[in-house]
Amino acid sequence: MSQDMGGLGRHYLQEDSYGASAFCFYRAILENNLNGNAWNGLVLAMSLMRKEYDAQTVLARFALQQQLPYDKDMVTFALMMFQNSPQALAQWVRAMSVRFGASPEERQTFVKMAEDLDNAYNGLLAEHGEETLKSQGMLSLEEFANRRIELDWLLTESVDSIFALAQLWLEDPEMVLSGVRLLCMLPDPRSERMLRRVCRNEQVDGKVRTHALLALRWLGVRGNVRIHKMDESFVINLDDPKPELTVSVPASYKPALDRMKLWLAKEQGVVTQEEYEQHASTDEPELPAALAEKLENADIPGVLQEVVHAVIRAAYDQYYPLVPHNRGARSWSNAFVMLIKDYAEGIGQGWPYGEPEKDDTAVLHRNWMLSASPDFYSQIAEARKLRTAPTGS
Repeated sequence: MSQDMGGLGRHYLQEDSYGASAFCFYRAILENNLNGNAWNGLVLAMSLMRKEYDAQTVLARFALQQQLPYDKDMVTFALMMFQNSPQALAQWVRAMSVRFGASPEERQTFVKMAEDLDNAYNGLLAEHGEETLKSQGMLSLEEFANRRIELDWLLTESVDSIFALAQLWLEDPEMVLSGVRLLCMLPDPRSERMLRRVCRNEQVDGKVRTHALLALRWLGVRGNVRIHKMDESFVINLDDPKPELTVSVPASYKPALDRMKLWLAKEQGVVTQEEYEQHASTDEPELPAALAEKLENADIPGVLQEVVHAVIRAAYDQYYPLVPHNRGARSWSNAFVMLIKDYAEGIGQGWPYGEPEKDDTAVLHRNWMLSASPDFYSQIAEARKLRTAPTGS
């Protein structure tokens, strides 16, 4: 008797086993490509694993399946995943405008949105040319859909061949992370064995070993797993990993990130010096609702927040589980401000705020984060070159 792959996919989703979930939903779509629940679940699983490439590809294929019903959840995903691809997003929402299940108001909204996105894309096309836009990832919906994702190998390769390829990737320093990311979507005892070996292999980059640990959890493995870091051996319980094991910025950094925003809001005059001082040195996980609302009105560029998130993640992945406690949110916040100031000035964007509070502890935090991102300043230099380079078709 065949299994209900869609139902199994939802079970794995609820267990935070996103890789096994993606495998099940993909199989469910192969069995019936009009299974809207499986399409929804596959995009959700890919998104939770931060596999944006795969999520974009699946969303594009979903839109091109004209017989599938309208799914409001998928609109949210598409707006997020195609936010830098106006051509594809225009084609995607236009496809939704004729879907069964969309209300007349939604259809009208999609048509207007598609027109606005077409105008935006045509403006970029006239200014930069098609070749430049495609090099920046601005593909058509069909081009997104035609990209190959790892799970597509299930259509053309035997399972043994896929594992043989994964083993080759694990032996290649340039490909080992791709191998880890593939194995988390292949629920098979061989995947678990191979990932456990990666966790114990100190020849593999420390960040990759942390991702192998995360991949085991996404695969559905629970219980104890041994990971080697800095000549020490640690046992992590995947039922409740401590410290937190996540592909996102760990929740423990939220108080400091909020206080970074608080400092910027103070510099912009959105909050007062008194309000800042009252809350800057606390470690409360949530700011008062009124103050949090003020932060929503502050102009805190998303790109600067992403810079901080990327540096945090790199350090967390490199040293996990030997990561510091995040007490002293003010000092961590000051470290974040130092980093975004260096970034903003380095790319030539300018820094309209004052000098960060450079306490000694903040400098130590900054240096710890940068130790896992040794190319931080060279990447800023490259970003500045791209930013100042002349454009043209």
